[in-house]
This record gives sequence, structure tokens and C-alpha cells, in this order.
Amino acid sequence: MKEESYQLLEYIIEHSLEGTFTALETSNGTQIVLAKEDPHTLTAILCNNGIAKRITKRFTRTTVHKAIYELIDEIEDIISQPIEELKISQRVSFGNCIDERGEEEKSKRRKRERPKPPSIDEYKRIEIPQKHIIPLLHLGEKKYLYLTLELGVIDIMELPSSSPIIVERNQVTPYKIREMRTVYNVLSLFKLDRFNTSNPFSTTSLNGKSLTFFTALYNDVELLGQTSVSMLQRNLKLVKHKVNMFSVSKKGSLHTEEVEILNNKNSLDRNNVKVGLFLGSDGNNIVQIGDINLGELHEKNVFTVNEYIYSSLYILRNEDYSFFDNILMKLLNTYIAKSNYSRLTKDIIERETNVNYSIPIVMRTMENRIELANPILYWYSKEILNSDEICTNCPITEYVNKLNEFLNNYVKLGYFKSVFL
Repeated sequence: MKEESYQLLEYIIEHSLEGTFTALETSNGTQIVLAKEDPHTLTAILCNNGIAKRITKRFTRTTVHKAIYELIDEIEDIISQPIEELKISQRVSFGNCIDERGEEEKSKRRKRERPKPPSIDEYKRIEIPQKHIIPLLHLGEKKYLYLTLELGVIDIMELPSSSPIIVERNQVTPYKIREMRTVYNVLSLFKLDRFNTSNPFSTTSLNGKSLTFFTALYNDVELLGQTSVSMLQRNLKLVKHKVNMFSVSKKGSLHTEEVEILNNKNSLDRNNVKVGLFLGSDGNNIVQIGDINLGELHEKNVFTVNEYIYSSLYILRNEDYSFFDNILMKLLNTYIAKSNYSRLTKDIIERETNVNYSIPIVMRTMENRIELANPILYWYSKEILNSDEICTNCPITEYVNKLNEFLNNYVKLGYFKSVFL
């Protein structure tokens, strides 16, 4: 039903004349006026709790789909209900609505008073007795983009090689990962905040330019040809691909979005079930630096679709089991069941009905509430302590608690309302 609402808005943008208005109504009776102010500006006006709310979206030909999905998400946030249906109405009455301009002034004052997001720079550089480090990308000379597993952050520094290491008292020793499943769960944590186009835990800076590491499910759609980009202190010749990614909102909406990425592959890999490792840059380029064949790993029971979804959604801070179940089932129906790994459908459903045994980061379930452990705790318990039980009071608990505190503060400030899954 949401796709039909999207298609209606797309039709209105494409066919309505500049300066015209269109009256709409949602299935729950919310009235909306759409004003096409110019060929690339759309404003939605709706009445909520007696106050006229206004949402303006500016877009280009390539970003119109993103603007439509953002418009739907923001309307849902205002009315606190999902838009199941949107239809053209014959008339709209805002007779009991107060002009929002006075409210806008109050809102501006509130924004000015709004606290700044907490900085995690000091946390990133905290000295701890032992660090397990996974290099993710060689940036030139001895510089690497790397993950510190204990802290759950991405940063850049000089490393001796591209192999995982343990740093302890300034001594470096090789780190042989016993079970990659634990590391995959931690990598799944890093999502791209679509509205802020960053992630405070994985955004770093190289020569004054911002880089954000994130993981996302993707499906190849079309080859767009070779291109040259200046990135990572070098000129790169890469191949542009159009892919489908899946965005998830805090309300539980799942959308398919066309996104352009850059990688070194001259062929398409359609209908696979893959997780890409991506770097987003200041210039809005998204470069793929690796991938995880999730379909193949699920089949081998090395790392499952179910685990990836639960670890990925941890960042949205929702403990409602129906939230996870709803997104997993939507993804199953719209993507996996139509992919080369449609044979996994039955197994995914069976695992979903028994999350206590199939999702390693699940601590406990109570009625419709599900308590998840931070995937870092799972990694430490399984990989370092060699225990199937997730520790609740172990050497890295203080770091995980600090990380969760940062995450909760960012969520309260409006971060992670929508992410690529």
C-alpha cells in the first residue's frame, strides 16, 4: 500500500503544473494539501492537533524518489501513524487550524536551545589494556581504516599490515579470528543515517574530508559505465552501478531505494543476497570496499539473514519484537523470496519463530518485548571468553555501556530515524 502512495505522489510531481494545489487524504482522515511551488519544490501542508504543519522538499531529477520517501516518513512522524493509503480528495478544510508561523518561531527557539550531539572523539581514542583491531581498507602508505572491536568504532591510523592484530601494552601480536560470525554481527551495527548522511561511530576524517563506513543489503540493477573520482588521496577509475538498497524507518517502514555506488566490478550480480561494505564521502560518492555473501553464509549456517537483521536494527533502539518481525517478513517477501536464495525462505521463518535459539544476541524475550545484547558483548563472550553465555559483567562492559549511552543520546536528538538496512 505504501508503494501506491509513493506512485501517487510521483504522478502528482510529474504532472501537476507549477503553482497548483492538490488535495489529498489519508485512510485515517488526515487532510493534506500539496503545493507544487516550482518544478523542483513540493510543499505539503496538513493539520495536526489544531496546528497547520508545513513540510517542504526540494529535489532534482535524480533525488526525487528520496524526497518522496522522506516526505512520507515525515508525514507519518507528524500524525504518529503509518500511511497505509493516500488518495486524491475533492476538498480540504483547515478551518480549525492555527497558522504554524508562531509555532515555527517557538520551534526555532527550541532548536537554538537544543543540545549539541555528544562528541565521541575522546571515546574513540580511549586507552584500554587490550584492543582487537580489524583493518578494513588500506588508505595508502601505512594508513588504514580500521575497526576496534572492544569500542565498536571506526577510525584511521597507521598499522603494520592488513591482517587483524591485538594491541596490548604497545605490543602487537596477530589476532586469529576463531569465529567470523561474531565479527559479522559487530560489522552489522554500522548503519548510514540517511537524513544526516553519516554515522558518529563510523565517520572519520581523511585530509579534511569526511568518510563514513557502513554496511547495507544491496541488489545489483544496472551497469552505468566507468567513471573517475578523486577519493582517498588518489584518482580512482571505478565502475558506476545502480543498485537497490533497503531503508528502514524507526516506525517500521521498509522502502526499496535506487542508489548509485562505485566499485571495480564490470559485471552485474543480480538477485543475490549480499551485504556491501561501503564508504560514503563528502562528495556524496558511495564506494564499495567489500561484500559479505549473506545468502551463501546463511546456507552454511556461518551467519544468517536473521542475525544480520537483528544486529543491524540494534541501532534503532526498539525493543518491540513485532518491529523486528515486521521488517524481516517484509524483506523476505519483497526481496529474498524473489532472489536466487528463495530456498532460504522456510528456514528464515522457522528461525524467526524461535529467536531465543536462532539469534545469538537475544538475551531474553518477555511477551512482545525482546532484549538484545550489544553485538560487541556477544563477540567478546564468544570469541574472547569462549562462552556461549553473553557476559553482563566482564572487562569490556563499561565500554559497551558507554557506547550505548552515546547511542541513546544520539537517538534522543533525532539521529537514526531512517537507515539503510
